[in-house]
Amino acid sequence: MMMRKTLLIKSLYLLLLCLLGAPALAEPTIAGEEQQVLPKRVWVDADAACGLPGRVDPDDCFALIYLLSRPDIEIVGVSTVFGNAPLEETDRIAREIVDGAVPVYRGAAGPGALSSTPAGEALAQALEDGPLTLLALGPLTNLRAVFALRPTLISKVEGLVAVMGKREGHLFHPSEGSAGAAFFGHGPIFTDFNFVLDRDAARAVMALSLSVTLIPYEAARQVTLTSEDVRALAQRGGIAGELALLSGDWLTFWQEMAGIDGFYPFDLVAAAYVSNPEALICRRTGVRIGTDRRAYGPLPGPQAIMVGGLAGTRGGVLGEVLYCDQVVEGLSDELVRALLTVGRAD
Repeated sequence: MMMRKTLLIKSLYLLLLCLLGAPALAEPTIAGEEQQVLPKRVWVDADAACGLPGRVDPDDCFALIYLLSRPDIEIVGVSTVFGNAPLEETDRIAREIVDGAVPVYRGAAGPGALSSTPAGEALAQALEDGPLTLLALGPLTNLRAVFALRPTLISKVEGLVAVMGKREGHLFHPSEGSAGAAFFGHGPIFTDFNFVLDRDAARAVMALSLSVTLIPYEAARQVTLTSEDVRALAQRGGIAGELALLSGDWLTFWQEMAGIDGFYPFDLVAAAYVSNPEALICRRTGVRIGTDRRAYGPLPGPQAIMVGGLAGTRGGVLGEVLYCDQVVEGLSDELVRALLTVGRAD
């Protein structure tokens, strides 16, 4: 009965337009008629290492469970890569985290690999099946290999979101910007880790005709999972609670070495962007590979994916990227609430 009523209203609308001589540019929205929005197809390339002893970043694992819980995201597949740990570990851990919810494919075990892998073959097939957003949480080795072997697939990529990049004058340092912070202040100076692990792969991928978005350390340091947040997740239980328990060594490292009661969830921030691009504030800029000539004084500093400032004045611009260095207010609380929902033990 409802369908007949809807069709009658549409027919009367079209008849009225014909009598008035107006073109039917759009049909009216009928009350109660829902428009189905398909979830975004996403492929995650990860170097998950949560649960390993010592100074091990659990961020990939938090990013995976967050995206798996999002109704607006369809994870088509997960490819594994070396990075935070050897491939044998990252592959095993990724499979344990997704627990059969999505397929996982073994990728590159080291930098420079251009041969076909199960991950590369599966990603190529997924791109043949339809456009994908690629989320790279580790080095870009797998992606470089796929596009080197199958360059026509580049056109099937809706966008690449990668966790890397920095601007001139910005240290990867926890105390940066705090009152009285010295150059070599409390805590480690991090590198552009995912870039450093495979510089050639980063250079090759950045030179492709891809829509690239970089989520840098600079954005992630505006979001903190505190010890209180970790305790709340552990108490709630579920998979997020298990990850909280596995994050103890990483939390201790940040407390003792960086002087921060919590840690920056780099990859989780990138996952939040994939789900909702409005969660970060971005700007379009050129990108090059080089050293930071401002942050380290007389020292050359390590190589990195450089954007903004003097980008392109030495070594040339590789391409143009979207650089997201600011998060919207309240993102930390929103992510914790989302993880608490994932962590509920039903």
